[in-house]
Amino acid sequence: MWYDNLKDKRMWKIFEEISRIPRESGNEKAIGDFLVSWAEENGFKSAKDSVGNVIIYAKATEGYENVAPLALQGHMDMVCVKTAESNHDFSKDPIEIIYDGKFVKAKDTSLGADNGIAIAMALSLISDPKSKHGPIEVIITVSEETGLVGAFNLDPTLVSAKRLINLDSEEEGIIYIGCAGGVDLKSTISFKREENPYKKGYKIEVKGLLGGHSGSDIDKERANAIKILARILKGLNKYGLSEINGGTKRNVIPSSAYAVISSDSNIEKKVEKIEKELQNELKKSDPGLLITIEMVDNPKTVITSKKRKKIVDALFCAPHGVKAMSTTIKGIVETSNNLAIVRTEENSLLVETSIRSNIASSKENLKKTIECIFTTFGFKCTESDDYPEWEPNPDSPLLKEVEKLYKEISGKKPKVTAIHAGLECGIINKRLSGMDSLSMGPDLFDVHSVNEHIVAESAERVNALLSEIVKRMK
Repeated sequence: MWYDNLKDKRMWKIFEEISRIPRESGNEKAIGDFLVSWAEENGFKSAKDSVGNVIIYAKATEGYENVAPLALQGHMDMVCVKTAESNHDFSKDPIEIIYDGKFVKAKDTSLGADNGIAIAMALSLISDPKSKHGPIEVIITVSEETGLVGAFNLDPTLVSAKRLINLDSEEEGIIYIGCAGGVDLKSTISFKREENPYKKGYKIEVKGLLGGHSGSDIDKERANAIKILARILKGLNKYGLSEINGGTKRNVIPSSAYAVISSDSNIEKKVEKIEKELQNELKKSDPGLLITIEMVDNPKTVITSKKRKKIVDALFCAPHGVKAMSTTIKGIVETSNNLAIVRTEENSLLVETSIRSNIASSKENLKKTIECIFTTFGFKCTESDDYPEWEPNPDSPLLKEVEKLYKEISGKKPKVTAIHAGLECGIINKRLSGMDSLSMGPDLFDVHSVNEHIVAESAERVNALLSEIVKRMK
């Protein structure tokens, strides 16, 4: 097995078992059933609420009966992306895991360590016969990646703990006590098609970008394939647009996009010129950028020129990336947006934008700004999946205890800060009255992409640290 040479075989074995089960957001029944079965097989009680969240209950070990209950929390779903060449079917195929001596990653797909590693750590801890702890409630939510559905609908009657450690963070040595809120904006425009007046059909494709998580990676200035494609189309003259598609998920920076167009001109040189400009601009952030152009069957119809211009101009003008850095917590993004998805139907086009901010009013203001841009070009906008920010509480009793134990155990003082990505803590805190939360986790990179990988030794260190913290908690 790939983890034979790794130290923490209990944790990695559970991670392997989880990775065999399809668990794309919305397709979580099998993984939920597995968790319930696992609990029964290992002597734990469990419960599943109306939306599919699973809670596993571990009794206090001997001598720890008077310790206050603690919740360990993560989510069971994963963002499923694959390379263009991959035939992987996320509805049935297991993730093929690779260990290269340092990193655990997947072959041609996202790994799902976001947030499978949380499940593996929590289940490893409670099933370890050497583990010492008070009562533990392992809360594993559904559909975190597509609207935090599980957190919003978590049944309060199934949880008694008033302190919670979320294991969905991606940087060892950091304790998070706050996160951004978010809202999605869907912009649609209808159009008519007309007979194609041009003679040659082309497919222009942008690929090879790093992509990544629209929260934790947005500050890395990675390119957006939809924005690049809009720039290319804006630079062309006299052409017809048949379709434009790009992006996969609202919380993934688009790493590929394509357009099918028609033209009588020889457009290859113009596209090559833009490609060279972009390769120079992105040589540090996205050195793998590739723009291809190939002849295809000429479409019979194209979007009317008036609507085509509105679509391209809207995508060209729409913002993407960091809007503002925090003035209260140094080094973190305060407000940003991800131009996430563009999809062409027969007579309409959809654009999805994901907006985040640690300040509710800034989130609302950026949403209105983007809405104003799209409505100016004739789009209709609707918002969805609005979730609140998690306000930092530096005086949290849980933080004070864990911060103290962290330093005692590791000899290092953890960094305490907030994160621009969304975490479930803020919602769960509001859902479960009196809950006190923090978040921590191992080093995990390029989540929500085919390059996702976790540092094996970091995961083992954090798991060992977590076990020792739980052992010493009062």
